[in-house]
Amino acid sequence: MKYSYQQSLQHMLIPYIISGVLWIPLSKFVETFYQDQLISQFIVDLIATFIVFVQSILIKNSSIYDPYWHIIPMYFTAYWCFDCKTWWPILVCFFYCIKQDISYFRFWPGLTYEDFRYEEFKNKINNSFVYWVFSLVSFHIYPTIIVYLGYIPLYYTIKETQEHNILYEIGLIISIIAVIIQWIADYQLYPYRTKQIKGDCEIGLWKYCRHPNYFGECLFWWGMYIAVLSYGMQYWYWGVGALGIQIMFLAYSIPNMEQHLLKKRPSYKKYQSEVSCFIPWFRKNSKTN
Repeated sequence: MKYSYQQSLQHMLIPYIISGVLWIPLSKFVETFYQDQLISQFIVDLIATFIVFVQSILIKNSSIYDPYWHIIPMYFTAYWCFDCKTWWPILVCFFYCIKQDISYFRFWPGLTYEDFRYEEFKNKINNSFVYWVFSLVSFHIYPTIIVYLGYIPLYYTIKETQEHNILYEIGLIISIIAVIIQWIADYQLYPYRTKQIKGDCEIGLWKYCRHPNYFGECLFWWGMYIAVLSYGMQYWYWGVGALGIQIMFLAYSIPNMEQHLLKKRPSYKKYQSEVSCFIPWFRKNSKTN
């Protein structure tokens, strides 16, 4: 079924609006069984994931979930703000989420689009029921868990009552720089994504890194983790979220994107051989401008 951009936007936002309206009543209800906010908010997070999943099935497009990373976290981090001790980490979080929303919907053409990875799995599985079970687990629940784990350092950062050390400022600065890196990378990529310019993007940050947007993404989560370490090493194990996100990008997202780009543009192989994959670095055989 074809949708206009306005219709697509409405269908995309319906599950997120429903989740936002229900967030506080659901949270209060779940808290009658689990008073620990980390547990109760995780359960509400999973309920919201299921609401988005239902819309994904109705529209037959798993990309309904794509904005989840940067819409739903604003709900549970805002809820954590009740009785919070500091607002700076929350402001950094909202800066990240709003930036991601702006970038996503700037690129998004509407429901005519579905991430190529979802389409590939849909074709491989070739069974509607099995695919949607796979989509629920792999494309909805798994990233919800990983992202929630990534935000747990922020929870302790805003709830901690003891004095922090210099790592607090360092961590927040790293996260802010990470968002700026993503913003610049998305701005530089925009004319290529919209096909105003053809070929490989080799300007700005993309001249020194094949995936500066992914680099900025991972750096954001490590910054959040470093900030919570300022309150003591008792929080060391909450780096599991940042580590999980890092592994997901290095082991899945980047290799899949690389294969996809190689299929689309044979010229990408030369770019691949000259430019660092993840960490920005000097080019091999770089051209002098």
